[in-house]
Amino acid sequence: MNGVRNTFLVAQREATERARSRVYLASTALTLVIVAGLIAVMVWTEGGTEHYRVGLAGETPTGLVAAITASATAADSEVTFETFADAGAVTAAVSDKVVQAGVVDGDTLIVRRAGESPLESILAGAVRQVRLLQALAEAGIDPETLAADLEVTITATEPPSSSEDEAVAMAAVVLLFLVITTYGQWVLLGVLDEKSSRVVEQIVSSVSVRALLAGKVIGIGLLGIGQLVLLLAGGLGAGILLDAFTIPSSTLPTAAWSLVWFILGFAFYAVLYAAAASLVSRSEDAQAAAMPVALVSVAAYLGTFGLMASSEPDSMVARLVSLLPPVAPIAYPARIAAGAVPWWELGLGLAVTAAAVVVVVRLAARIYAGALLSQGSRIGLRRAWRAAGELSAR
Repeated sequence: MNGVRNTFLVAQREATERARSRVYLASTALTLVIVAGLIAVMVWTEGGTEHYRVGLAGETPTGLVAAITASATAADSEVTFETFADAGAVTAAVSDKVVQAGVVDGDTLIVRRAGESPLESILAGAVRQVRLLQALAEAGIDPETLAADLEVTITATEPPSSSEDEAVAMAAVVLLFLVITTYGQWVLLGVLDEKSSRVVEQIVSSVSVRALLAGKVIGIGLLGIGQLVLLLAGGLGAGILLDAFTIPSSTLPTAAWSLVWFILGFAFYAVLYAAAASLVSRSEDAQAAAMPVALVSVAAYLGTFGLMASSEPDSMVARLVSLLPPVAPIAYPARIAAGAVPWWELGLGLAVTAAAVVVVVRLAARIYAGALLSQGSRIGLRRAWRAAGELSAR
């Protein structure tokens, strides 16, 4: 069989065996439950609409009730009104918690404790607004004309930032880092299991080492893409169902680009994890061998998170750092969500990262080929490189 067919068979085996495992199914279900649970907790713990009862007594100016209602709506609150005979009745109702506050003669507020409730600001603002309109009317000034004279023209050099878009950017950073790291570790453990059990010696008798490496990375990568799509769909579906958020304009492009960058990022890191695993034969040595790869991925994550937290995703530093192949798969989806990536820069980042993936695959494949059949203590990079050269020379 040719190399493509061999690669396909290895990828099919990896994806099928792991997808059927209880660990994969349980981890996927648990992750979905955790995502939905976090969104539900966010919905249940947020304040929501506040409901207030306000007592009125004395002469209520025209428009005061409407002004209070409008101010409350702007503050995501609702107000209901009760009428009392006099100021004493309103004071007693506030003290007995029948109402949260009262307005007497349109200019006196009665509250239980000053400065402790947002309702006080709502009522004070509405009272000031009504009294201002009355003063303008007495002076013969048209409020609409005065508002037009006081209007200020504001010209923005950049579009307004969206907190929802920023949340999508942060979520993209965290999600891609977790998925790439998780499935990179799967490749690491998969190579180590086959090597320590000596199963790989039987596999490479009929399948080339490069086909084995490519198939393993592709098979596990397909599982990663499937789980990533499932998590994105589950999270967005739970958020919409629970009315936790509205989908900002950047969500769908970010989700699509996240898949593209996941493929590049996973290919970059997975072959490095595979090469690291091929250098050792014992599980206790695996994490030490993969430590340099893990440190690079963590540094990429922290660097991207720092750039997004500093609110400068379009700075020169962010652009230069994003072009680094280890950082690009995590940084670009976040910057796309923030609307800070022009098309030419995105194309350049894709080209640089794809070229780096090709180089890393060739280098890692040689190390993988030279070290895969070794047993015993950890083999060095130079020894694995020379061993691969000797194999190719035969």
